[in-house]
Amino acid sequence: METQKLPQSLEKALSRLTANKAHSTGNAAQCAISLPCSACQDHKGIRLENDGVFIKASLCSCVTTCKICAGTCAKPESGGVIDCQKPSPVKIVGLLNDAKIPGRYVDASIKNFSNFTGSGKTVMAQIMRWIEHFVPGKSSGLLLTGSVGVGKTYVISAVAKELALRGISVRFADFYQLVNELRDAYSSDGKSMSPTKPLHDFEVLVIDELGKGRNTEWEVSIADSLISDRYNGNKSIIASTNYGLKEGNTDATQRTIDLWSTGPQSSNQMNAESFENLNKRLGPRIFSRLKEMTVFLELTGADFRRH
Repeated sequence: METQKLPQSLEKALSRLTANKAHSTGNAAQCAISLPCSACQDHKGIRLENDGVFIKASLCSCVTTCKICAGTCAKPESGGVIDCQKPSPVKIVGLLNDAKIPGRYVDASIKNFSNFTGSGKTVMAQIMRWIEHFVPGKSSGLLLTGSVGVGKTYVISAVAKELALRGISVRFADFYQLVNELRDAYSSDGKSMSPTKPLHDFEVLVIDELGKGRNTEWEVSIADSLISDRYNGNKSIIASTNYGLKEGNTDATQRTIDLWSTGPQSSNQMNAESFENLNKRLGPRIFSRLKEMTVFLELTGADFRRH
């Protein structure tokens, strides 16, 4: 009977372990992930960089040169193989690269959020507790509202990054860009597309600027399809919006909206529709599902883009 060969990466790890070339503290061998590294720091074996569009993740050299795992992030133990750390840095690298988080937020984190001119301190405390207790498929999502420039995209990017670092599959998408991509794809091949198909398998869908756009029937149908897919599949959604979450219009006149993309196509002037709430913007069916699926949070404060 032919002996089954071990994977080459595991053979290397076993060979190096046998040769006793591992990092050690006293006589105890230690994986590089458990040792301090100035390059990856708190990310433990993972390096993050801005590739110009998205956050790009890669294994740190402390892992790829590790003399225990030889970059596999797994080690032999009791006749088998176990991960050096759970979730494995190899898995997390894949999750972060699939998440498509905007590259400009590579350093974003909830603990470093600094716009405390309004409700920032309270909202960040609530979000930190939410992250700590989040369980995919069981926990409610988040819906963050606020005026332009208060830091909503920073916050949801930081949340998306933190979830991916914890081993949870996440996909970030700008709503207006997503709508345009789907429209272009539909126009080019003339076939009906389901916007939920490429996004369904992610445990968490993060949508920036929900409701942004001309609010055409097509755009509302995309929002309905995305949110219904999450709702029916018992999957979480995190979203930001410039539109108010109160069911009346009491805060409408205090909102600052991105008029260039929200106003009528023939004009970029302010109009009444710019100040409607999300319930009116997307319709009661979508809003009702969002209300059931998410925790509503309002982030207030000064426009940091002007400082």
